[in-house]
Amino acid sequence: MNPELKVIIYEERKLFNKLLDLLDEQHDYIVNKEVTKMDKIAKDLENLAREIAKIEIQRREITSSDVSMSSLIENCEDEKIKEAYNEITSNIKMIELQKETNQTLLKQRLFFTKKMMNVIKPNQGIGTYNAHGQVGK
Repeated sequence: MNPELKVIIYEERKLFNKLLDLLDEQHDYIVNKEVTKMDKIAKDLENLAREIAKIEIQRREITSSDVSMSSLIENCEDEKIKEAYNEITSNIKMIELQKETNQTLLKQRLFFTKKMMNVIKPNQGIGTYNAHGQVGK
């Protein structure tokens, strides 16, 4: 296996581990309602995503488009590379799960905030019943 590709695989593993840690940190900020820290972590997530994209582009330049990454790893004799690749794939699944969890929590928080704003500042219009028995504006 190409030594440059090995370096890229290890670098990807390191970056995906870091991404998972950042998403866990973001989860803690969401749960603890630390809005100011969430802005900082969003910037860190964006920068890390750019780094991952650069490494991925390098990997695609090294490997030919005819061969998939999984088949390259299967044909490789180096067990450490196989372990690193398996760790990358499991981390990607955990990253997707954590991202979905964070998004769900944020949506719930926004929904709750919107409801509270509606309670504090109710609708200004006076509702009247229309011909179908529903309140119209």
